[in-house]
Amino acid sequence: MWFWGLGHRPLFNTDEGRYAEIPREMLVTGNWVTPRLDGLRYFEKPPLQYWTTAAAYAVFGVHDWTARLWTALSSYLTILLTAFAAFKLYGSRVGWLAGAVLAGSFYFGFLGHFNTLDASLAFAMSLTLFGYVLGQQAPPGSRAELGWMLLAYAGAALAVLTKGLIGILLPGAVLVLYILLRRDWRRLRRLRPVSGLALFFLLTLPWFVAVSVQNHDFLWQFFMVQQFLRFLTPISHRPGAWWYFLPLLVLAVLPWLHSAVRSLVDGTQRVVKRDGAFSPDVFLWLWVVFIVFFFSISHSKLPSYILPVIPAIAVLTAVMLDRYLNTRWQWAAWVLSLLAGVFGLLVGILGPRLFHGVDSTMLQAYTPWFMAAGGLIVAFTIAAIFLRRKGYLAAVVAVAAAWLVATRLVMLGAAAFGPEYSTRDLVHAVAAYNRPGMPVYSVGGYQQTLPFYLRRNMILVAYQGELAFGIEHARSSLEGRYMAGLQDFAAAWRTHSQGLAFVPRPVLPKIKALGIHYRIVAENPRWVALIPEKTS
Repeated sequence: MWFWGLGHRPLFNTDEGRYAEIPREMLVTGNWVTPRLDGLRYFEKPPLQYWTTAAAYAVFGVHDWTARLWTALSSYLTILLTAFAAFKLYGSRVGWLAGAVLAGSFYFGFLGHFNTLDASLAFAMSLTLFGYVLGQQAPPGSRAELGWMLLAYAGAALAVLTKGLIGILLPGAVLVLYILLRRDWRRLRRLRPVSGLALFFLLTLPWFVAVSVQNHDFLWQFFMVQQFLRFLTPISHRPGAWWYFLPLLVLAVLPWLHSAVRSLVDGTQRVVKRDGAFSPDVFLWLWVVFIVFFFSISHSKLPSYILPVIPAIAVLTAVMLDRYLNTRWQWAAWVLSLLAGVFGLLVGILGPRLFHGVDSTMLQAYTPWFMAAGGLIVAFTIAAIFLRRKGYLAAVVAVAAAWLVATRLVMLGAAAFGPEYSTRDLVHAVAAYNRPGMPVYSVGGYQQTLPFYLRRNMILVAYQGELAFGIEHARSSLEGRYMAGLQDFAAAWRTHSQGLAFVPRPVLPKIKALGIHYRIVAENPRWVALIPEKTS
């Protein structure tokens, strides 16, 4: 069920297109060291997800579902890892509950099918989190302790290779906070730093050395610009209020909001308690609170950034669910689940009245899926209320399963918005004009899914955006691949008997003003595709 519909929805702009295209170019060029986007060097992120996706392409072919395969697989493995860690720490029932809470999280399930780096980052950081916690529960100096700690260091290495320094800085900061607040200096003696750091550098250094050898300007762009300046300054243009992530956290723990809040309140009361023993609850609590705080003060915010805290919340919520499993407090979960299901039904029924700015055809195609998801949640929650008499655990799993299936239905229905957020249909419509060797232009904009569906690089015209670094540092080899102004494009276009240009609708009047001859051969709500048209 977790992998259901992985390729049904087209890749959406921007992240899904970008993180599908970079691995495709790796596979085509054979250069697995230097990431490239549209043929230009692209150093925003490390290569682990690019490698795994390119490997999926090599084995299964280049498809929408293979572009998302590593994201879905890593999020699925995170569920198994979370359930296993909860089982080892708290027993089998909490293990089942933690797995159910995480699998049924709409927020986690949605992003687990969305091709960004954060699902794989959540898996890697969960390896670090649970590896460390289980290592501290093992006998001091034992082989079990060493094994779990090596798993933690390996997870940190994979996190660094997925998204950079936060893979080691965030877990390290949480550990320091734990030691300071609990005055538990013994944790330092159990870090196994020699073997752990040896493994960490063995996994991370080869790529950093290789890419630095190929690209002398990599270190500054990657570490200073992408790692530090994006956090400290608004250069990425992703602002948000301090409470930006709070509604997302609510969405992540529905319908178990009451238990999740109780677990966080309980953690607040226990965090400074000094009883000498290692407390997994407190460490998980600090993990959640610090990482959310870290991204809340950042100048760059995206909804997926806090995904690595959701497994820890799932465990804490499961512990609280287990503690109050047979009490009246569980009615809060049933009520919230019913309300969410009814909300889904109402959105489906009232959609055309609620969303005035959305294309009515797309909305009509989408609303039945949303209604089906809401109806499913209502039906399964009512069944779970009666099922609780035979066991609350079965009732919780039933509700979580309903939320998992409902999440998949919502994402399947999102394919209706493909014309708005993807160019798959647009590219298919111009397939007859996309001939080898023919120039293809992206004029005045850049839709990230275009090169992936075209299966080729494009000539950028009057646009740089996030490709500015690659353009600036490849001036000497950009002839014919980049044009700074529309006049350059017009001059080239007049020489073509064949060509293809993709233009955002707001830019089309500027193209008309150039006096060039063209014919529109395909269009969607945001883009038009042009070919040259010769006059007699």
